[in-house]
Amino acid sequence: MKKIFIRSPYFIQVNEANQLGSKVELYLYNKGTTAPTLPTYILSKKVASTIQLENTYNIANYAKEFITPVAPVTVSVPTEENVNCWAYCIVKRYTELTLGVYTLLDTETFVCLNGYNDYTGGYNNSITDDIVPLINTDIKLYRSTNVPYINVFLDSNDYNWYGNTSNFFSATTAGLWKLPVNYNTYEFGVDGSPTDFYFYSEQICEPKYTPITCTFINRFGGWQYLTFFKANLKSIETTSKDFNLLPSSVNYNVLQGQKRVFNQQGKQKIKCNTGWVDENYFDLIQDLLLSEVILLDNKPAIVKSQSAEYKTHLKDKNINYEIEFEFNYGLINDVI
Repeated sequence: MKKIFIRSPYFIQVNEANQLGSKVELYLYNKGTTAPTLPTYILSKKVASTIQLENTYNIANYAKEFITPVAPVTVSVPTEENVNCWAYCIVKRYTELTLGVYTLLDTETFVCLNGYNDYTGGYNNSITDDIVPLINTDIKLYRSTNVPYINVFLDSNDYNWYGNTSNFFSATTAGLWKLPVNYNTYEFGVDGSPTDFYFYSEQICEPKYTPITCTFINRFGGWQYLTFFKANLKSIETTSKDFNLLPSSVNYNVLQGQKRVFNQQGKQKIKCNTGWVDENYFDLIQDLLLSEVILLDNKPAIVKSQSAEYKTHLKDKNINYEIEFEFNYGLINDVI
């Protein structure tokens, strides 16, 4: 089954000889619910001309409304992830050889993940592997006392997530799993088979500052943990409007003032520092700047930094990244 990343386009093509047009039917649903009997969306086109028969449909955007990650929940043993973090999409392709009559060509089911592909990867990137870690396994994860996890999409099988102790578990059906990270070195694979991948982490004791845990959806569509260990700077920014008051009388009250402020609101900002990290941490910073879902210590946030310089040990010696965030809510509750 193909795994596709729906923040990048994914095209379905219909190109049959002598066709007048075509259509595709999309059946979207989350695991734990039944596939719909009627299509969620029907897309159709007529051919451009008798010599330009190919019709192309981008199905990626339609899956987004079925993927609504909000916040991760940490675990101590391998556990299935919230089903709203990914979705199924059944695609049926039809050709129209006779006016108004559609013939079914084929049916294919996709796993839709909330990630994106690099431009250099080209057209219609997908993954068919049974084990798909939604994280860059080459990057060592620096963590504080928090116990984060990594996301891995698994087809049905028996697996072993081995750190200092073994975690044997069975995935009875395909799904997205969260694998806890309590130790420094892990290996993962099908039970009794060679290791599929290794994952490395390191717990850092920060005696001076209180670490801030940033959690966000990365390029693969999985929850990514990034700890800011060093100094942070908090500030607030306020906005308001004002208008001139008419005096209550000719002999006005001098304590009243001439203006009244309204629609006053404030937002909190924070600048965070990673502390010393490896060169390949730039990939995490890139994912953070491009992420659509971000939490800082379990509070919704957006990234205000619009750029980041790629740093190397050769040029910069010790590497630290400073990122500015804005908490994604007003200091005055005005939700209506």
